[in-house]
Amino acid sequence: MSDRRPIISAHFRTWRRLAVLGALMLVTSLVAIEVGPSYAADPVTITMARNADMLTFDPASTEDDPSIFVELQIFDRLVKLNAANNGVEPELATAWTVAPDGLSATFTLRQGVKFSDGSSLTAEDAVFSLTRAIDPKGSWGFLFSPIKSVTKVDDKTIRLNMSEPFAPLMPALSTFAGSIYSKANFEKWGKDAGQHPLGTGAFMLESWQKGAQLALVKNPNYWQPGKPKVDRIVFRVVGDDNSRVLLLQSGQVDIIDFVPPNQVQSLMGAGQKIQKVEGTAILRYTLNETVKPLDEANVRCAMAHTIDRAAVAKNIFFGQAVVARSLLPSSTLYHDPNADPITFDLAKAKALLAKSSVPNGFTVSAHINAGNQGYQDVTQIWAAGLKQIGITLKMELLEQTTLIQLRNAEKYSIYQAAWTNDTPDPDELLGVALDFSSQHAAHTFYNNPKAKELLLQQRRELDPKKRQVIVTELQRIVNQDCPQIYVVHVPRIYGTTAAISGFAPNSQGKYSFEDVTKK
Repeated sequence: MSDRRPIISAHFRTWRRLAVLGALMLVTSLVAIEVGPSYAADPVTITMARNADMLTFDPASTEDDPSIFVELQIFDRLVKLNAANNGVEPELATAWTVAPDGLSATFTLRQGVKFSDGSSLTAEDAVFSLTRAIDPKGSWGFLFSPIKSVTKVDDKTIRLNMSEPFAPLMPALSTFAGSIYSKANFEKWGKDAGQHPLGTGAFMLESWQKGAQLALVKNPNYWQPGKPKVDRIVFRVVGDDNSRVLLLQSGQVDIIDFVPPNQVQSLMGAGQKIQKVEGTAILRYTLNETVKPLDEANVRCAMAHTIDRAAVAKNIFFGQAVVARSLLPSSTLYHDPNADPITFDLAKAKALLAKSSVPNGFTVSAHINAGNQGYQDVTQIWAAGLKQIGITLKMELLEQTTLIQLRNAEKYSIYQAAWTNDTPDPDELLGVALDFSSQHAAHTFYNNPKAKELLLQQRRELDPKKRQVIVTELQRIVNQDCPQIYVVHVPRIYGTTAAISGFAPNSQGKYSFEDVTKK
């Protein structure tokens, strides 16, 4: 959903310097209940309506945004993105250094931190969590691939040992995949640990009614004094966009996600607040190459050239989206919109299809979120373009959580979603998209050895100018092979009632609740 050198400290704040220096089935069973504290008075509760339920609390196997966004409330990491989106700042680590040869990084842990059950955070917990994170057999091992081991130096210090310099080290550690959790709790629950989280974050799990609602309560042992500022967070699963808007307008919920672009102005006019994060998400179609003829680059790229992206941006997103020219979101470092971008070109699409095994076209299904009318409308525009070259696209509408599960199980033909990088660094998204050994390259089964080698090269390249050349070439390869078809840069749009203050999704669209208040 992700190359090191001289000694650095927690005071360096830009990704460029970091690059140089160390350059997500409706089920109604109630499960995984962790009982929170009792309140003498009615607790202050914030209710958020979200488009989908989460799937797991295990960061090492998480592949969906709903899970990621809840994990960010429960777990901390060594470092976190700063508000300016240009570096990291301390979280569970108060300081860090990277060795001059770039082959190790040492982190000093914050002292006195406790898990929500009152047990103390130890170096062993950090070592355990990060050792699972770097496992090459795990979902996110690729994100940390140069890290070969994590060791305890002493009770307040851990060291990451690397086989080669690792440019995206700090960005990688700031992601959900770098979350720190209780070793004892994980070993207690074993294979069910993903249903029983224990972290040091601002909130802890109260209850989870799968497919319906999840509730968090404040961590009584949270290490930041005076936080969180509310007692309880309730996430309601409301898959239909218009239903979420109506709930917000009626005051039945405090926050909603995926605000339809055509309703932004009316919500603001009625007194609701809008939070919009630009340039971090790409609406794209993932193609399963085990489904013929999607295994042919000529077919995939012919399909890619039939999308009228300008019409999508103007007519579906009401001007709030921008035409995409790369698989990388525009705010990502090393994004290059001029690396032979895929454009709306029916003549080129016909020529490419003519060179394939299906020159006269074929029929294929696309799995789309049943609750998102905008995404359905985008697919209708694409279907009209595909029809011009003889391809029939059939939409199969599914509830979003089921859709995610289908994608993860790789039982789909074409899957549509918006993809957000978890950091401003390109390594995570490129790793997911191009590394066959990791999630079968985002469940596409795309496998290009040259792309894989370049992916590894850019991870160890500490010179930003040289790294730009490599990442540009990777974007060009994606535009030649079309394993995923990008459409537009879509803003993440959230709506809140006027009573909510401090809800500020970060530069990657992720949100936390420790600073949120409700009048």
